[in-house]
Amino acid sequence: MTLPAHRYWAVVGTATVLSLALLACSSLSPGRTQPLIPSAAPTASHPGVGGCALTPDASPTATIEISHRTFSAAATVSAGEAVAFVNQDNTAHTITEGAGGHADDGACVRKRVAARLSTVVTFLLPGDYPITCTIHGSMQTTVHVR
Repeated sequence: MTLPAHRYWAVVGTATVLSLALLACSSLSPGRTQPLIPSAAPTASHPGVGGCALTPDASPTATIEISHRTFSAAATVSAGEAVAFVNQDNTAHTITEGAGGHADDGACVRKRVAARLSTVVTFLLPGDYPITCTIHGSMQTTVHVR
């Protein structure tokens, strides 16, 4: 049986997506989460999707505080280590890989952090991760991962 071209590519595309999702799920260790399907290949200067993941149960090795609409100093961690982002303000902020209030294409993290709450992100691949707040575009920091 021969499928029309548009149905053939729909089947091939679906199979590819499912294969990538299964591959991503099979490579996770317990307690780790990450996007299922990377949209771009990571590089040393821009790790991209899969370079970091929200890991609320991880024990952070570094902390970046958010206070008075600023991030504290940059953090340096090893690949596989987590950073806690602690929002001490009375307003929400975001933890977003990007700059100037805009997410990078393929940003590995885009997380809203409500006032007085925190989030933990594990950085999986070496590289420099620029972090911005999409609500307050002047807020910038960097996570350096060795």
